[in-house]
Amino acid sequence: MTAFNGFRYRPRSIADVVREFQLIREKRVLVVDSFIIGLDIDKPGIGKHVAEVAHQYGVDYLNMLFLTPLPGTKLWKKMESEKRIRLETFPGDWKYYALTFPVARYKHLSLDWIIQEMNSCNRNFYSMPRILKRTFSSLWGQRHPLISLIVNFSYWNNLRQNHKILMDFKAATGQ
Repeated sequence: MTAFNGFRYRPRSIADVVREFQLIREKRVLVVDSFIIGLDIDKPGIGKHVAEVAHQYGVDYLNMLFLTPLPGTKLWKKMESEKRIRLETFPGDWKYYALTFPVARYKHLSLDWIIQEMNSCNRNFYSMPRILKRTFSSLWGQRHPLISLIVNFSYWNNLRQNHKILMDFKAATGQ
């Protein structure tokens, strides 16, 4: 066990996480998970990889977020010193600091690539076959199948809108 920012952390394998999620699912609870894209280790292909891992874990709903350095944090200071803050005109740029816009310059992913990776992840995780598989899994496990179907279709329906929002962001910021 190691310490991380004062918290004790025990590295876990995928098998450990899958078992923990299975215990949650046995209690008839739907699993929502969030992943951050844009870490310094992320490279092209990360979007599909995240979708595959989330599927393997048995995640019912996936929230994808961009790594967002908030002013005053260690991450901000590090990225600012490396000239990797894309938007820093405040208060006008605050509207983009919602974890849903790529406001930084990422180490291995250009603006186009990180948007492509986000879209790839969402399209992969929220593909029709995977939505149906999650819904049937919820039905079989008596884990709120109607809610599962509605929420998955809501995410699926929002994919085009999210893509448009990111394209509008790109155009508005002159990137």
